[in-house]
Amino acid sequence: MGLFLLLYLAADLSAVGHAPDGVSHFPWNAAAALSFAMVARGGLGWLPAAAGGAVLARALRGDLWGNPLAALLDAALEVAACAIVANRLRPDLGRLRGVFSLFGATLSAAVLMAAGKAALAVAGGAYPWSALGLAGHVVLAQAVAILAVAPLVMADNLRRWLRKDTTPIVETVLQMGALAVIAWEVFGRFANEEVHFFYLLFLPVAWIATRHGHNGSALALAAIYLAPVASDRLVGHNDPAIVELQIRLGVLAVTSLLFGAMASERRSSEARMQARQTEIAHFQRLNVGWEMASALAHELNQPLTAAMNYTQAAQRLITRPEPDLDRAAAVMAKSVDQIERVGQTIHGLRDFMRKGALRLTANTVGDMADDALRLVQAEANAAGILLQSAGLQGLTPVTADKTQMVQVLVNLIRNAVQALAAGTTENPIVLVSGRMAETEVEVVVTDNGPGLPPHVLARLFEPFVTTKEAGMGLGLSISKSILEAHDGRLWVESPPHGGAAFHFTLPLAAKDMADA
Repeated sequence: MGLFLLLYLAADLSAVGHAPDGVSHFPWNAAAALSFAMVARGGLGWLPAAAGGAVLARALRGDLWGNPLAALLDAALEVAACAIVANRLRPDLGRLRGVFSLFGATLSAAVLMAAGKAALAVAGGAYPWSALGLAGHVVLAQAVAILAVAPLVMADNLRRWLRKDTTPIVETVLQMGALAVIAWEVFGRFANEEVHFFYLLFLPVAWIATRHGHNGSALALAAIYLAPVASDRLVGHNDPAIVELQIRLGVLAVTSLLFGAMASERRSSEARMQARQTEIAHFQRLNVGWEMASALAHELNQPLTAAMNYTQAAQRLITRPEPDLDRAAAVMAKSVDQIERVGQTIHGLRDFMRKGALRLTANTVGDMADDALRLVQAEANAAGILLQSAGLQGLTPVTADKTQMVQVLVNLIRNAVQALAAGTTENPIVLVSGRMAETEVEVVVTDNGPGLPPHVLARLFEPFVTTKEAGMGLGLSISKSILEAHDGRLWVESPPHGGAAFHFTLPLAAKDMADA
């Protein structure tokens, strides 16, 4: 509350009084906007602070001692406007609906404050026409002040947003520099002259709003509002120049807030879509895991049986009258190997089915392909299909989420296995290969099966398009979305010798990520 009072007094006392139509007012005074913002943000509990700031400012300004009744009524009308309008306002400035509600509340509060000041002016002996002119100036001044200053005060979690903002620091510095230079040209160097350069302010403001969202827009508007305040105090503005600047600043504020809201809504929508994509991908991994469960159980039975046989053989060697410990140790080592094979399969399945957000790290394509082949091996063995990999181990690491990329490979390899199992191809084989490109790695999953019919190729990556009788048609669509989230691509080709070849790319990992 103490900080609010300091800011209120600074805003009020830094303003310069003007007297259009013979009735004085302060065109660049954001004090009432601060009260409006605090009541909108914190409710009626801030009214005592707003009233205290209004009365104290008028006392320091000298109005309270010259005409105490008029000064107190003026302060009361300002606080009443905030209580009537701002207390009902709960805008989310990251959404267009919230911005439009702010526009309506701003106009209402400005009209109430203007009506009060006009009534006091008439009561003090001013001509009605002069009071009406004063009301117009007050509406414009208060509306601009609220639109430019209130969004910054009303912003929630501003400090956390500043910490999490991902815009490069160089870009932010350029934005601030452009804003400062153009604001000086408009409000300082050409004060009281015809405004030629104001429209240039739309460029950095739009840049900031689209890159930083509604919080960046609020910061930019508050910074711009300080420029005419300082210019009016240092240089002095004539009344026509003030009206023109306020009109243009109001248009700039409306545009900036709308741009910021649209940018924030777009980012929120993208985040929600990414979260839903992650949920769908996790569901698809679970579905694939259950489909592979029977084949995996059969595959695990073999090494477990072998491990049990090796263990029993080692027991017999140890319990002989003359134990052969060397042979027993060798047999137990074979048993451990078989158990490790089971553990690798189970560990890979657990990682494959885990739920989590996108986590980009440096990974080798060979390791991801090995995990995927191990998961599909049981299904391929049951169908008599050979799985092979070639040219993967020497590839440069890529930037990827390992779990999601294993999911992509499992989807592509299983599609090839199931296509081969449904056909009559001799010596069926699925090959996973890779090659280096300039800034990416290209991986290819090829089979020698019957290939894809033309009517399926045209819509292959659309959801719910499938050639399987019991298929959901989500695997390739999800795989394409995963790769696009990795800045990669997925496409299919029909090799001359038949079958299908699915290609996808992944960007190379940065050197610091690859060395980590």
